[in-house]
Formats: sequence, C-alpha cells, structure tokens
Amino acid sequence: MAKRLVTAGEAQKLTGLTTDQLREWTNRRGLIKPDVQPNGPGSRARYAWQTVLLLRLAVVFKETFHIELQAQRDLFAALAQRLEKRPFHALRGSALVLQAGAQYDIVPLPEIRTVDTDSLIIRLDPHLDALSTDFGFVEPTGQLPLFAAMAVR
Repeated sequence: MAKRLVTAGEAQKLTGLTTDQLREWTNRRGLIKPDVQPNGPGSRARYAWQTVLLLRLAVVFKETFHIELQAQRDLFAALAQRLEKRPFHALRGSALVLQAGAQYDIVPLPEIRTVDTDSLIIRLDPHLDALSTDFGFVEPTGQLPLFAAMAVR
C-alpha cells in the first residue's frame, strides 16, 4: 500500500504554520525534511503523517515551551527515524518524553509515572486525533461493524 502524502497546504492546516514558516522549517533551515522534495518551479513538497506529526510537535516546542528549534535538529531526525518504524495506531495512549542531554523516548502514558528524572512530556493523542481524519486512518473500533456478531457463552 502506498504511503499517503499530503500537500503543503494540507500540512499547513494540520500544523497551523503559515506558508513562510513551513517553507522555513522544512527547506531553508532543514529542521524537518519533507517526504517528497519539490523538484522545480510549480512542484510542491509532500508530507507523510510522521512528518506532519513532527511539525506539530515542533510547533508545541516553539509556541508552548519556547524551545529553540534549530538546537533540536538532531532530535527531529532521530524521531523521524523512530516514527518511520511505528504504525500510527501504536502511538495511541503514548507521550513523547524529553529528558536532559537530548534523551527522548515514546512512552505509554501509564508508564510515565516511572520516569524518575526531570522531563518534558508531550501527549501524542491530541496530535494523532488531528491527523487521523485527514490521513484516512480508521480506529479499530470503527471497524467493528464489519465483523459478524458472535454469541458469547
């Protein structure tokens, strides 16, 4: 199955970034690379859900926590590789946990109580909710009507 990609315009709607901000973050500064680079005049960059999620997280870093994004370039690259290997639904009920020294992990919410160092915790579900409709992801419970009901004894 081909990876679903959205246009820059759709990525802007999903992230709240302006055209200039998106271009600055993805091309000029190269903080988060588009999945398909524009290849000439009139062509547009395209973005997978993982990249749009990273852009949404970058917005939270900058606007909520006032974190300098350029200093997080390596984090974004590492997260991009990590997210490439995880299915969308596997991130439900998880959070991005950032610790000092550029340490990070994607942790299920119930396990966050075991984090024993100062950390910045960003819940992923609100971001996944925003992406699920535009990328056409269906929650497993939304597929239940497709299965025949069986008697339970």
